[in-house]
Amino acid sequence: MMSAWHRFDSSDRHNENVARRPGGYRNVLRFRQRRQQPVDTGKIAVVLSGGGNRGVAQVGMLRALVDAGIRPDVVVGTSVGSLNGAAFARDPSHAGIDDLEAVWQGLSRERLFGDGRLTRAWRLASRQSYIFGSEGLADVIDGFGVESFSELAVPLRVVACDLASGAEAIFAAGPLKPALLGSCALPGVYAPVEHDGCLLVDGGVINNVPVSHALAGPVEQVYVCDASADLDDQVPRSAIEVIMRSFAIARHGRARRDHERYESDPRAVFLPRVVDQRRPFDFSGASELIDKAYTASRDFLASRRAAASIASG
Repeated sequence: MMSAWHRFDSSDRHNENVARRPGGYRNVLRFRQRRQQPVDTGKIAVVLSGGGNRGVAQVGMLRALVDAGIRPDVVVGTSVGSLNGAAFARDPSHAGIDDLEAVWQGLSRERLFGDGRLTRAWRLASRQSYIFGSEGLADVIDGFGVESFSELAVPLRVVACDLASGAEAIFAAGPLKPALLGSCALPGVYAPVEHDGCLLVDGGVINNVPVSHALAGPVEQVYVCDASADLDDQVPRSAIEVIMRSFAIARHGRARRDHERYESDPRAVFLPRVVDQRRPFDFSGASELIDKAYTASRDFLASRRAAASIASG
């Protein structure tokens, strides 16, 4: 566990070559705008928030960053953002984004929350600490084909919460899977994960948009892919949705304060969010949401480049 920021510009623990592409991914033929050459603006960080099924929008945001020639020196992720971040850190290219989009198109409630009513009822009756098994989530992580942080092409920081101490737990080395499972362990939904002396639950409990960790390092630009949503007026329909709604309320306050704090920092660039009115366990419409997020982020980045060009004369 990493308790504080440390250097991410060394290459001794990070391979120069991208990890092997796992099998089973489809090739995606896309017609996009002309790709920009890599941008040299000093150290760059990409931050990916939590947000559950809304994390699908981060695929479009990341594609827009790649199209703009932006390659990060470090990726920081919480909860679903740690999953997307791991995939991006594994292969920060158009091919890697195609792989990640294929993953999201294959997600469903049945895959991630597939336990039947009897199984869930038994866990509640036997005072288990969770309702759903995380086997489906573990399969998604296994599909990345990466076992260790050291196999990633770009350094990755995974944010989780230590349930025992209430402190942030930041992982940057060692086995990747337990860190990701811990960062995504929604309290009461998935089981807490024992790893590196901690009992881990979802990183969104304590830091859903971990901009602070990126800005604590020697960076000149931080691109923030915030997929968390403002609170809406949807009424929960089940006990699970009550848990999810309560969790969203708890993390919303800090996320709003952090946004207000960091939006004035010239190093922080918050990519535009898109409207997503799906319920928490609805994984339909992935392609449409990815395209909406891509278009919004592409246009936003283009307008920033145009403004910078005018300002520089």
